[in-house]
This record gives sequence, structure tokens and C-alpha cells, in this order.
Amino acid sequence: MAQADFYILPAADEESRYRFLGKLATRAIGAGHQLYVLTDSRQQAEIISERLWHAGPETFLPSHVSNDTTESHAPIQLGWETSHLPKQPDVLVNLSSHYPAETAQFKRVTEIVIQQDDILEQTRQRYKSYQQDGIKPNMHDMRNRS
Repeated sequence: MAQADFYILPAADEESRYRFLGKLATRAIGAGHQLYVLTDSRQQAEIISERLWHAGPETFLPSHVSNDTTESHAPIQLGWETSHLPKQPDVLVNLSSHYPAETAQFKRVTEIVIQQDDILEQTRQRYKSYQQDGIKPNMHDMRNRS
């Protein structure tokens, strides 16, 4: 059964979400994990991929925007359709606006939450969906950390 982690950030901007994804990805890749980042669109996936490639001067986060014709072995795959799922799911980072039906295929699911009303409401709904699927979400409140 998948483990779900919700990281609640203090900021409301998407850039904070992408910076946190970079930190999370650095730790996960360092621990030997493969990440699949689920987005709502190709455009969002390309923006995130660009941010990951330039995450920091001492950070190298190779990513690949998935498509139906090219397979990649980059440790971070980005996609927006079920056909883009990796053959060996490991960690799902859900940056989409919906609850991923494919959650059970992954060992771990991560939600990065920013302080925008629409994202907070979507997060509440996904939290309930995880619970309904028998997954107890872990909350990590990053708002009070320096």
C-alpha cells in the first residue's frame, strides 16, 4: 500500500512549489528513488522540467518530459497522462489538480501544497480520497520551519 505525504508550504506562489520539489527530488534521488511528477498538462511539465534543470548551482536534477514515443532513464519523469506512467513506479509527486487513480501502483505519493484557495480545496478533496482508499496521509507542516 502506498504511503502519502503532504508537505504544506507557507508560500502561495508556484515557484515555491517548484523549489521545494527540487529539494525533495535531490533527497529522493540521493536515496536511490525514481520520481514520476504528475502534472495537468504538457506545458506545466515543461515548466517544471526547466526549473529542475536549473534548481541550483550545485544540484543536478535530470528530468524528462514524457511522451508516447521516447523512453528515458532519467531519475525524474514528468507526465500528464496515464500512458506516461513509468514501467516501474516508485515515487509519485502529484502536482496535478486531481486525485491520481494510479496511486496504488506507487510505493509513495507526495503532495506539495501551497497557500492558494483552489489548491487548498483540491488538496482537501485528495486527502479524503486517500483516506477512502485506505491510505493514511502524513502531514508535514512546513509553515513553522525556518
